Amino acid sequence: MQLFAPPNLSTYGGPRRANQGAFFSIDGLYWAVSAPQVTTIGQPSEQGREVWYGPDPEDSATQNNTHDTSILGAEVVSGQRYEGGFIYGHQGLLFSAWRLNNQTQDIATTYMDMVFDDREWGGELDYKHLDGYVDEEQTVIKPLPVTFASANIRNRVHTWGVELSYLLRSNQMHSGGYFEFFVGARYLEFNDEFKVQAYGDLVPVDLGDGTATPIVGDRPMGDEPDAYLWRGTLANSLWYQEAKNHIIGPQIGARWFKHYGRWMLSTEGRFFAGYNSQTMYQTGEVGSELDPGGVSEPGMLGPVPLSLGPTTFTHHLRENEWSPGIEIRADLQWQWTRHVSFGAGWSGLWMDGIARASNLINYEFGTSSTMGILGQHNCQDVFINGANFRIIVNR
Repeated sequence: MQLFAPPNLSTYGGPRRANQGAFFSIDGLYWAVSAPQVTTIGQPSEQGREVWYGPDPEDSATQNNTHDTSILGAEVVSGQRYEGGFIYGHQGLLFSAWRLNNQTQDIATTYMDMVFDDREWGGELDYKHLDGYVDEEQTVIKPLPVTFASANIRNRVHTWGVELSYLLRSNQMHSGGYFEFFVGARYLEFNDEFKVQAYGDLVPVDLGDGTATPIVGDRPMGDEPDAYLWRGTLANSLWYQEAKNHIIGPQIGARWFKHYGRWMLSTEGRFFAGYNSQTMYQTGEVGSELDPGGVSEPGMLGPVPLSLGPTTFTHHLRENEWSPGIEIRADLQWQWTRHVSFGAGWSGLWMDGIARASNLINYEFGTSSTMGILGQHNCQDVFINGANFRIIVNR
C-alpha cells in the first residue's frame, strides 16, 4: 500500500527482485484496424455489363463498376485496456479487458456506376429485372444502366476482448530478468458494418400537355417548378451489411521483463486458437422511387425498369470458422514511486478467419430474392496495432 514511497533501487545482494502482490494497470490505446480486402461496390465483372442509354445501337455501351472499397483505410482510433491480478511467489492470476472506440469512415461520392448480376424473372420474353424502355415512345426494351448521382458510403468497426490467465513466474535469471508464462482463455468480438445510401437526381420540371420538361437555365424569383422527377434507374437505394465475429478459445503466452535502475523493459507474446461463431445480417431497399410501368408519358426523365418496383430485402446467415490469433507487445516503463510507474509501448494483434461486411454482398437481382450474402467470402485476416500509454501499479 506504500504507493508513493520512494523507489527502492538498491541492488545489494543481487539484481532487483520482481514485485509481488496485487497489481493493476490502465492503458490508453491508439490503434489502427486494417482495412478490408478491396472489392467492387457492385458485382465484380471483367467484361462489365452491356447497357443501353437510348434506342439507337450507338447508344449502347459497356458499364463497369466505378467505385470499390480501396477508399477505406486503416484509421487510428482511441481505446482503453485494463489489466489486474495478483502474484505471490511463482503463481498468480491475470485478468485483461480492452475495447476500441468505433472506427467509422464516412465517404461521400458522386456519379457511381454499378454492375448487377441481373437474372431472368420470367415472362414470355424472359425479361430481366433491369429491362425497360429507353425511348419516349416505349417501343424499345433493353438492359438499363444503373447510375447514381451521389452516394454516402460508411464502414464501421467495433471490437473488444477479455481474457483470464494463470501466471507462472520463473526464478530470477542470472542477468536479472524474469520470465512469466500464461495459460488461460480469451473472448473477442470483432463487429464490422458496411452501409451505402445511393441517390438519383431530383430534377425540377414544368408540366404541360401531358409532358414533363426539365427546367433549363435560371428561373425568376418565386417561380416554383410544377413538379420534381427522379432521374436514375434505381433511385433511391440503400443497403446495409453487418458481420459479427464472436471468437472464444484457449490461449498460451510468455512475458520477459528486466529492471535497469528506474527503467523496466518488457516484451510478451500470446497465441490463441479461436472458434469463431459468425452472424451475418443484410437489409435494404432498392428503387424506392420506382413505379413499374410508370413511364407511359412521353418526356419522362430517365429510363425506368419495366417490372421492377420498390424492393426491400432482408437476409441472415450463420457460419463457424477457426480464427487463430497472435498478439505481441513491447513496453518500456519508468518507475516514479515504489509502486507506481508510467510506460509506453506498442501492441499488435493478428487474427485470421474474420468476416468483413463489405466483402459479403451479392449484388444480384435473382429469381426469388434481391441482393444476398456471400457466405464463402467470410475469411479474412485482420491486423490491429498501435501505441499504448500506461499507468502501472505494482507490476
